Amino acid sequence: MMTSIKWLMCVVALVCVSVRHANSAPTPTSEEEYPPQPYEYKYDVEDPEKELYFGANETGDAQGKVVGGYRVLLPDGRLMIVEYTVEGDSGFVPKISFQENASPFNKGA
Repeated sequence: MMTSIKWLMCVVALVCVSVRHANSAPTPTSEEEYPPQPYEYKYDVEDPEKELYFGANETGDAQGKVVGGYRVLLPDGRLMIVEYTVEGDSGFVPKISFQENASPFNKGA
């Protein structure tokens, strides 16, 4: 039968081996190894009964430039529209505008 000291030493050795193995694992590949890929997405939500109106769209190209926007009908009746770009080191560059008394549900009326 193993004594408690021997048991504790086995556990410590196992933990040390596990930690050493985890630290020697290869590091994940960087973004530079995988160039940006073109993509596109869009969604729209329109529910007149619940007065929900919002959506977004975004595209990215093979050079890493991203162009997109989103819109949200605010509780005060304004439509907030955000258009943005991301290119190189510029980071997120938004342009925000508001439409007063927006009535997106009365478009066909």
